[in-house]
Amino acid sequence: MNQRRSLPGRIGIFIALVFIQNLSTMIMGIEGLIGRPLSELAYSLVISLVFLAVMVYFIKYYQGQLQEYNPRGFGENLSFKGKVGWIILTVVGIYAFLILVSPLLPQGTAENQQVVDQMFLNHVLGVTLYGAVLGPIIEELLYRGIFMNFFWNQKGRMYDVLAVLSSGLLFGLLHEPQLSLYLVVYSAIGVFLGMLYLKTKDIRCNMIAHILYNGITFLVMFQTL
Repeated sequence: MNQRRSLPGRIGIFIALVFIQNLSTMIMGIEGLIGRPLSELAYSLVISLVFLAVMVYFIKYYQGQLQEYNPRGFGENLSFKGKVGWIILTVVGIYAFLILVSPLLPQGTAENQQVVDQMFLNHVLGVTLYGAVLGPIIEELLYRGIFMNFFWNQKGRMYDVLAVLSSGLLFGLLHEPQLSLYLVVYSAIGVFLGMLYLKTKDIRCNMIAHILYNGITFLVMFQTL
């Protein structure tokens, strides 16, 4: 799957997967699409079904990649022994970085976060399910697992550096698609998560770290209700 397909073919497929992921996020605005409000339960159920479908598809695609070509040995060691510390270190490292750079950031919040904040006020449960759980899982599968298997699945320090930096930049552009300091911040968070993936070779560790990071953010948001 990864080695036999040409580079343009891999780029095309990855763009299609990114399109699927971005298209699925449109369901967050389902009330505008159907022209009427939904109850909290109905909204949560609809978006959960859509994102679960995308998540299952990405999991199957990722597993197919590993079965066909996996020279780096991703996903071969299913034990969490020695990995928990790296998960915690990654989350702590991200927050330490954010504390250090926060004085340099402009006042207010990133545009992406402003949108999330507004949706959160309208549908607390549904937005929390996506933002704290389903979203992180989908993003790690696509921007760490599938992406690195597609383009940086060879061994070597150069490939490691390029994999981490490029996946970090993609992650940054996903959350802040314009040149700004927030793009640098989001890209740096992606770099932290990319290093975790290369260190543990276990996408589950990335999912857990990302869920912990987003979960803490949502706990803070709950205090503003």
